[in-house]
Amino acid sequence: MEYLLEHQQLTSDKPAPPMCATNLVELVKQLIKEKRYDGVALLFTSENESERNVDCLKTVGIDLYHHVCVPNLTTQVHDEQLPLYNCADELLYLIATYGPMEELLLELLELIEEQKSEYVFSSSLRALQGVLLRMGEKKPRALEWSLNSIHTRIEGLPLPKYLREGYDKKQGRLLEQNGEIEKLLMHYITLNLFYETLLNDMLSHQRPHEQQFFDTGINRRNVLCCFLIQILGKPLALLDLTVDQRRTNTYTIQCARKLTESATHCLVDPLRLLSVGEQRVRWKRRLDGEKGVHEMSSNNIFLIEEKLPLESLAIYFYMLLVEEVSLNSVPKIYSPLYIFEASLYYVNELLAHGEPPLYERALLLAKRLCDNLSSTKITAISLQLEVHKNFCNSLCNIVGYSSQNFLRQIGVKLLRQYILQFDDEGRYLVLKNLLRTVAHHGISGYLAILYKDLVANALVSAKTDLPSSFSGKDFHTIFLQYICRLPQGAKTDLIEHADKVISSLNALRFFTIKDLHNRTGLWDIMPEIEKQFLDPLRKGLDISVAHYKAELKRVECGLDDEAEAERKSLEILDINIANATSESGNLDADLTRQRKIEILNQNLCTFDLIRSLLGRTVECVESSNRMLKSAEI
Repeated sequence: MEYLLEHQQLTSDKPAPPMCATNLVELVKQLIKEKRYDGVALLFTSENESERNVDCLKTVGIDLYHHVCVPNLTTQVHDEQLPLYNCADELLYLIATYGPMEELLLELLELIEEQKSEYVFSSSLRALQGVLLRMGEKKPRALEWSLNSIHTRIEGLPLPKYLREGYDKKQGRLLEQNGEIEKLLMHYITLNLFYETLLNDMLSHQRPHEQQFFDTGINRRNVLCCFLIQILGKPLALLDLTVDQRRTNTYTIQCARKLTESATHCLVDPLRLLSVGEQRVRWKRRLDGEKGVHEMSSNNIFLIEEKLPLESLAIYFYMLLVEEVSLNSVPKIYSPLYIFEASLYYVNELLAHGEPPLYERALLLAKRLCDNLSSTKITAISLQLEVHKNFCNSLCNIVGYSSQNFLRQIGVKLLRQYILQFDDEGRYLVLKNLLRTVAHHGISGYLAILYKDLVANALVSAKTDLPSSFSGKDFHTIFLQYICRLPQGAKTDLIEHADKVISSLNALRFFTIKDLHNRTGLWDIMPEIEKQFLDPLRKGLDISVAHYKAELKRVECGLDDEAEAERKSLEILDINIANATSESGNLDADLTRQRKIEILNQNLCTFDLIRSLLGRTVECVESSNRMLKSAEI
């Protein structure tokens, strides 16, 4: 480490302590041996001896630290001999106040990283605070090293596994009852006592012009600001950060609120860092191996990932914009659209992680951003930014595959709100690209219905021609390529694609009834729809129903047990059986016969529903065709 090199230089020519100082060390050790702890205190408080003894700490402070403080600052001493622990704690604070700063700093950093006791952590931070206050503005690197050691310790604390696996609202209310989480929060509370005094000292020495002209270099204010935001990330970000007016203000919220407010005091304008996400993602800097930092980022501490992770910065903006902590500090001059697009990089950063609690933070942040846009429309040209594509893909993955039901519910509402926030052309482009790329058939069906609703609204609101995004070529593209289409024709697995097929039939039936004047251009492509969708669907239904009825009969007669035995013998011979793992076409051998019969009957009911919708759709097509031909005559 960098500070170890300095330590070697500082201690290489260390002078021998004077005799009076050596006597002080022996006297303190003797008083402690005799358990005369008040006598140790008198050495540094009495009028006759305090001045001389305090002066001696400059030379023997480190000796006292090693011989008295380190052996007695332990959990065992705290639990069994509390007066002795308190004596060592007070002596450590005196050494920090009057002893050699540089040497003690290095010793304290080692103590913070290696000692696992929360009592020792509290004592170490108290002493470290005194050392850093003495150093002042001249040693920002010393503050940086100290905060790095603190972060390393907190990051290494054990946590329950379910924090990374996700939890629901009821479980979230009980998080603070866990012993490991309680210990984590105690570290944060202790940390607040440590940095609050440093922050006040820093702000008291800040010059007026420094608030208007924001220096991004490595100084004490920026180092502390980066740390406060960094510590908002994991592990604290995995806890429940939602402020609920119906419950008591939790320790988690208190810690997160205090960190957010303190970081805002450093920044004055909290949105000063809003552009950092875009700068990091869109304009990645080359690494400079010699400097160990990104090119040019040495002039801006906020661009260095190690100093300010994007994940932590995302949590800061979540606390600011969603939980509205320090929101009144944001100037009113910022455009809601700018805040939306700049913050979307942070939403994507949280969605890129694997922890469901971070997904929730991301979804709630994105929802608040959309809410703040109000009637402001996002233009289609904004879709040239890669951030929108990444957001859509991540959001659809959560809606389709998240194990947390409430996340899927939030996600599907957000997806609709996000799409509707665009202008007509933007909505069309988003829906077209999602229908082209999304693999989840339930989402594809939902998007098809959403497009149908948009066109339906346009049919009502537009007095003359429909917008080009909802008619003509664009309408043809959506319907022929993505809605009214079976990927494998009549051989398509209709159980797997059931949601998509049902949505497509509903959309098609709606327009055959509502668009008799061909404003969308539907009737121009109806022959193609019949050829590539309706006819193959009819054939596919006949094949699927016949297959499932035959399978149902075999299961009811018990013939499936013989087939399973034959399948296993073929697997032993390593013979590949086509579709042997298909979820819809074959059933798990571990299922009971009754359960197999239930599943097969459910699938046959799905086919009946599709057949019924198909019949009504074809009937509407034929009826509307007759009406159109009559009108032409």
